[in-house]
Amino acid sequence: MEPFLYMVPYLLVECASSDEQRAQYSLESFTYERPTNIPPARAGDCGVYTLEYIECHDLGIEFSKKDFA
Repeated sequence: MEPFLYMVPYLLVECASSDEQRAQYSLESFTYERPTNIPPARAGDCGVYTLEYIECHDLGIEFSKKDFA
C-alpha cells in the first residue's frame, strides 16, 4: 500500500492538463486507514462499497453500516 500512497500524488500532477491544475496538487504522500464497519460483501459488492466509501470519505460523511444496509 505504501508505494501506491507515494505514487498517486505524482500521477495526479503528471496527468494534470495545465500548470494551474498542477498547482492544486501537493506531492505529499496520501494516508489511509482501514475501515472496520463495512457491511459484509457478496460477489460483486466490493466495488460498489469501495466507491461509496471513497465518496463519503472525500465529502467528510461518516461511513455507517446502517446507511448502506
